[in-house]
Amino acid sequence: MTCKICNSDTNEVFEAKILNSYNVKYYKCKHCGFIQTEKPYWLNEAYSSAISSLDVGLVSRNLSFVPITASIIEKYFKVNGKFLDYGGGTGLFVRLMRDKGFDFYRQDIYCENLFAQNFDINDLDDKKIKFELLTAFEVFEHLKDPLIEIEKMFKLSDSILFSTELQPLENVTPDNWWYFVPETGQHISFYSKNH
Repeated sequence: MTCKICNSDTNEVFEAKILNSYNVKYYKCKHCGFIQTEKPYWLNEAYSSAISSLDVGLVSRNLSFVPITASIIEKYFKVNGKFLDYGGGTGLFVRLMRDKGFDFYRQDIYCENLFAQNFDINDLDDKKIKFELLTAFEVFEHLKDPLIEIEKMFKLSDSILFSTELQPLENVTPDNWWYFVPETGQHISFYSKNH
């Protein structure tokens, strides 16, 4: 298997039980350290309930990103522009940003929009819009083909503000790093500090 980031060779580093059902191999890039699962054939099942009961930080994470994002927009972007939350989940972050006066919209292929109805990317009349800023908080670890998805993001905006956890250890495994969460089957791409 080749690395989805740099196309270098990978080594199988461990196997984990995904969704408590499937024995899945994980591969680490010899060059950049990126870890990916084998082809993720279980994603439809993993997203049958898009919000995992194991994601206990969902609300606090959204609340903490609001003032940070607002500050960045006010300092570096046109505050009256349109903004997109990519992989926006329930729409909570979009709702909070709209409540602060920012013209935010949401995109998510897996999750129902509960909090920002009528503010999905598909609700916009202009389908070729370029957003002032695209946010993607805790999205990159869900990407099946990261470079293809990032390319899609850059077609929507010239600027991306994102978050993800980087691998903390040299020999990281599900036993010593919580971020793999194989029980949910949703995290399939893990980035390294190396490159």
